[in-house]
Amino acid sequence: MARVNTKQLIRDAAVRVAAEHGISGASMDQIAEAAGVAKGSLYYNFASKDAIFEAVIQGGFEHLAEAIDTARVGVAPADAPRAVAGATLETLRGNLDLAKLMASEVFRTDRPWASAMDLARSSVVVRFRDVLREARRVAGDPTADEVTEIAGAAFFGALAGACLDWLLFRQDQSMEQVLDQVLRAH
Repeated sequence: MARVNTKQLIRDAAVRVAAEHGISGASMDQIAEAAGVAKGSLYYNFASKDAIFEAVIQGGFEHLAEAIDTARVGVAPADAPRAVAGATLETLRGNLDLAKLMASEVFRTDRPWASAMDLARSSVVVRFRDVLREARRVAGDPTADEVTEIAGAAFFGALAGACLDWLLFRQDQSMEQVLDQVLRAH
């Protein structure tokens, strides 16, 4: 019999509840019910609702960072921006509720988990910056090292925005079409 990961059940339930009610409107009772666990189990695994959502957001960015790293393996630097962009779209498409939650929280600085979120977001942004730098370097661009984290954030933001637009409003387009459009604009 497979062992149940209670923390993961709680995180997944928190995403579903927040997708319906927002983080502020999500209650510990709702999360416990959605997870199918006793409320005491929430507090055994997480100190507070804030701790649950910090883990959710941080885990989302860590999963995205892993997808980016995996997409770069064995890919020529010139092809890495497209490979990383595709992996990003696939990762966000894999959990639309979490993608929406991450997008809505990424610029919130008033949350208790803001500093943890900034570190996780920065980790992803740096990966995008490095991909863009390397692609420019192999193209012989002498300004490649001038690509900053702002460029990485812009690339990530364009992908995240395009992904949500695609999945919510333009499902008739293929992922390849979305990639072509984002990469052409970038």
